[in-house]
Amino acid sequence: MPIRSTARPSAFVTEPTDNESRGYSQDVLKADKQASRGSHCSVPAKKEANAVTTVFEPRNFFLSALPPAELARLRPYLTFHRLPQGLVLHEPGQRIEHVHFIDSGMISLVAMMQDGSAIETATLGREAILGSLSSLGHHRAGTRAIVQIDATAWRMPVAEFRTAAAQNAMLRKVALLSSELTLAQMQQTAACNALHTADRRLCRWIVQVRDRIDDDVIRLTHDFLAQMLAVRRPTVSLIAYGLQQAGLIRYQRGKISILDREGLEQRACECVGALREKTRLTIAEVG
Repeated sequence: MPIRSTARPSAFVTEPTDNESRGYSQDVLKADKQASRGSHCSVPAKKEANAVTTVFEPRNFFLSALPPAELARLRPYLTFHRLPQGLVLHEPGQRIEHVHFIDSGMISLVAMMQDGSAIETATLGREAILGSLSSLGHHRAGTRAIVQIDATAWRMPVAEFRTAAAQNAMLRKVALLSSELTLAQMQQTAACNALHTADRRLCRWIVQVRDRIDDDVIRLTHDFLAQMLAVRRPTVSLIAYGLQQAGLIRYQRGKISILDREGLEQRACECVGALREKTRLTIAEVG
């Protein structure tokens, strides 16, 4: 069944696809269109915006690596969303309803404890697909996913993503590689939190975020950093003060400006290099 661009309005201009390409479920797409965009968000004050655009130039490493023919099939079912800082995309145990090809910004995966405490287990940027495991079947979230730095993403209903993956070996490979990369980061982060000092972990985290957002200014508070690194706030303040005195960063209320990236990398733990190498190898495998 051919995919017809007239069957459902898109958030961007679509091009005709091959008549032999198979269509995805229209019932789910209709339901997704009618549903509230914020229905899966646990923070009512933060609403995501569906930005209408006529340009389809994805910066997500996995999405942009797909062959043109597969991109053409996916385009009618991808919508571009602006995700504000603080937006919770899903909670632990919640069924994944959408796949997000992250285009910019940063999303954190956070493990939650019964007493309300939390620690970050992974940071996701352009090298990630949030919800990629859903290509294998119905999937429930194991962590909270929260937008830590204003982000954008191409979003697709999970049912359509699963159907598309079943029809295309390259998309299945991409989904599995993305899941493998996220798992590798979780494992590295767990080892880092257990074995490395707080100052080295903070340097690692700042550099890691810089890699994700391509910006020397990070808008985050000490309270947030303390929670993500599982340390007390005074500890973060003390370390940040030392980094500022060394000329590596400048800290103002709610904002960290990187002054010496190379110096930060030298103070960071080995995990920075390990995660970069894993990302490089994974993206190279996509081809």
